[in-house]
Amino acid sequence: MTFHKGLRSALWRFPAEVLCQIFHHCLPEDKYLSPESKLAPTLLTRICRPWRDVAVDMPSLWCRLHVKFNVTRVGQKEAFYDDDYDDYYYHKRVSRESNLNVEVNHRAWQQAVFHYDSWLKRSRGRPLSIALERYDSTALLGNLLQPYMDQISYLSIRFSCKVGKPQLFFKDMPALRELVILMMDDRDIPTMAECISQLPSTMHVLDIMYTQFDINLLSSLDPVWTHLTQVRISFCRQDAFLRLLYLCPNLSSLTGEAHFNREQTLEPFTHANLRSLYLNYAEEEAFLARLFNALSLPSLRVFDVCVCDADEIRWPHEQLIDLFSRSNCPLERLRFCGLTVMDVQRAKYVALIPSLDVVENVVC
Repeated sequence: MTFHKGLRSALWRFPAEVLCQIFHHCLPEDKYLSPESKLAPTLLTRICRPWRDVAVDMPSLWCRLHVKFNVTRVGQKEAFYDDDYDDYYYHKRVSRESNLNVEVNHRAWQQAVFHYDSWLKRSRGRPLSIALERYDSTALLGNLLQPYMDQISYLSIRFSCKVGKPQLFFKDMPALRELVILMMDDRDIPTMAECISQLPSTMHVLDIMYTQFDINLLSSLDPVWTHLTQVRISFCRQDAFLRLLYLCPNLSSLTGEAHFNREQTLEPFTHANLRSLYLNYAEEEAFLARLFNALSLPSLRVFDVCVCDADEIRWPHEQLIDLFSRSNCPLERLRFCGLTVMDVQRAKYVALIPSLDVVENVVC
């Protein structure tokens, strides 16, 4: 017992520099951190006063946050609440700020604001990575984040179909570098397309894979597209694929989910900077063959493809080989998922690029 007490005392007396290193290793490996009291970094503030002082004084611990709460469902207790908050007194009213019939529990909202605002203040101006999920009022959440808009460099957001006005989130974010949109109402897509086009020139990564954007809504004159280097997106037209490449001349990595549903005449197009292409495909091979015939990618190094219902699709190997030959690209890896590559086909790829690593039947 004496030994354990001495060890505990020694831990408390560690220099702040040592504690800082230990605290960083205590953080979960998740991309975003939860304010749950049983997880670091919040847990580190509850051990003892010296540890709390060190943790609160470390801005790097508080730069990643997962905002996930609900302020309308009666009786639901959120993870960041302490046991003292079990007894809620709910007072409902219609949220006029969002012009929607959203009943807001203001006691729960005030508690949420306190916890999240305390967390964000500790970042002390550092770049922030924030994930927004499961909330009930765009206006209320916007008010919470307003003091930190110029710090947000990474934003992942899942829009709720009932909150409205999602474009409010994208005003005055001068430091935004990466945007992920996981879900939104189809009715908001035209407005969001315009908002995305007006994002700052700091933007380099855009992920809208799970939202059906009409790429033709996006004007080629909008400067944000010029600065993008990574994009994840869904396509329903072949010309939309080429249009995106045209809009993004500096693109180095593209992940696309293709659902081509009609034949189109495509003009030849060369993209000079694309290095990695990841493609999910589930339609007739003729559509993809026409796209390959139109493309030239002289900088391509990685090509990954995942084919759904491969038994019903005849993969256009000849057109893909022609694309590689025409592009004269320094391809290093060709990866097929869901496809069986015959020896004769593999030989043609390797004959064209002897150092090529051809991988097949990898689980998507």
